[in-house]
Amino acid sequence: MSDDNMTPQGPNERQVGQPDVKKGWGSFSIIWLVPLVALLVGGWLLWRDVVSKGPEITLTFETADGLVAGKTPIRYRDVDVGQVTEISLSKGFDHVRLTVRMNADFSDYLTDMTQFWVVRPRVSGRGITGLETIVSGAYIEVAPDDSGSAQDTFVGAEEPQLITSDEEGTRFILTADKLGSLSVGAPVLLRGVEVGEVLDTELDQDAKGVSVPVFIRKPFDQLVKRNTRFWDSSGIAVDLNSDGLSLRAQSVKSVLAGGINFYTPDDSEQSERAPSDTVFNLFKTLEQAELLTEGYSKKYILYFDSSVRGLSRGAPVEFNGIRVGTVESVDLEYVVDQRAFRVPVVVTLEPERVSVVGGDSGEIDHTETIATLVENGLRARLKTGSFITGQLFVDLSMHTVAPARYLGNQKGDIPELPTLPQKLDEIANSLSSLLEKVETFPIEEIGIRLLGTVEGMENIVTSPALNDGMKSLQQAADGVNKLVENLDSSVLPATQSALDAAREALGGVRDVTGPTSPVRYNLEQALKELTATARSLRDLAEFLEQNPSALILGKKGPREDE
Repeated sequence: MSDDNMTPQGPNERQVGQPDVKKGWGSFSIIWLVPLVALLVGGWLLWRDVVSKGPEITLTFETADGLVAGKTPIRYRDVDVGQVTEISLSKGFDHVRLTVRMNADFSDYLTDMTQFWVVRPRVSGRGITGLETIVSGAYIEVAPDDSGSAQDTFVGAEEPQLITSDEEGTRFILTADKLGSLSVGAPVLLRGVEVGEVLDTELDQDAKGVSVPVFIRKPFDQLVKRNTRFWDSSGIAVDLNSDGLSLRAQSVKSVLAGGINFYTPDDSEQSERAPSDTVFNLFKTLEQAELLTEGYSKKYILYFDSSVRGLSRGAPVEFNGIRVGTVESVDLEYVVDQRAFRVPVVVTLEPERVSVVGGDSGEIDHTETIATLVENGLRARLKTGSFITGQLFVDLSMHTVAPARYLGNQKGDIPELPTLPQKLDEIANSLSSLLEKVETFPIEEIGIRLLGTVEGMENIVTSPALNDGMKSLQQAADGVNKLVENLDSSVLPATQSALDAAREALGGVRDVTGPTSPVRYNLEQALKELTATARSLRDLAEFLEQNPSALILGKKGPREDE
């Protein structure tokens, strides 16, 4: 091919065999989109994972029994809100540390008021709980509370929380000398209906008593007033006291796990309710709870020198059969200077249990009133409340003739009330005194003399002189009979004649002294004249006394010029 036959090419004409090269975005391959999309998806997933993860917190427990890292969940209302990621021991090996990853939507509820505890199978006062964990394994329950300040370290509780943060009610504190059979979760009852439960049991700081926090649910907490009384109704109560034998029991739950009852007096139902954490006394029985917990009370001491077997703490103090107090303690003392034993009995009297008529009880000085009653014969004596049980109680009554008997020195802090011995003791003392007097009798000597007297009487009865005397006495009796017969025949008629003569003489005297008798008239006239004569003599004597010269000169006559 010649050059003349070749056609010249323009600038835009592509020559055969030369590649078509594109420059800029036109050269980007679609294959690079795959790793780019993967990178974006991975970044989004990473961001989502980071964002979806909640905060990491630390829990502390005494043991990790039943807990497994990566498996044990954190639950609230049976919904998983977190998971245990790591379990380790503390530096001192005294507890375990759990690292927990919580859900992001739970971060606002991680405050110092939030509580954690492990749910395991347990047998408590509330019954058998956590049975579902036998199959599924233990888990950690959380009670969230957003009212506190945020934190990331928590101390888990070993026992389940009985009251959740969303349950409404009021917490109160009960105090007692001994715990008895109460346990955590024991019911709090009102008229036999469960309205609360025991939260905890703990010793006081001085270890002289126990404190029992209880929770009473709303609206029943509104019924708790300042003078509400609580008592232990645990198990089966058997009381052996002055009233006899009594048996009481509440619900089955209270029998097994213990329980607490309470009531409010009728006169306080309209008063203001007690605030949270108010402290109340926990009484042993309903009888003790019914005693006045507020108001005036006064302690007195009584001394007895005889046996007080059957008298125990809590026994009633009665006045005319009405309870007015309680026995607080019964002890035994040895008085060195007297070389004798005595029993001091401390009682608490509650005068406000006695109604006041005709005055204001607030104006009465109870101490002075009791002192006045003692002066007027108030005495204390032990009496038997039940002959079956032999239990004693203190009886107060008025004995105006009984002197006040004080066996103490009356110098203690507690005033002393006079006492009387028991009636049985009085009878025993009288019998003992009688026996002592009998023992002093010379019974042997008296017997010898009596035997001699009997022998002498036997000799007299059998003696001939006695027979002769009896015959003489018979003869004398016959003579007396004859004399009586003579008197009937002769003396009696003469006596009748004398009586008739005397009757006639008395009739004559009656005639002389009668109102119309001349003798009486003449006698009266003579008495009148005698009276006039005596008056004249009295006048003459008075004149001579004033004018003694008249005995010589005579009585002066009237003057001539007159």
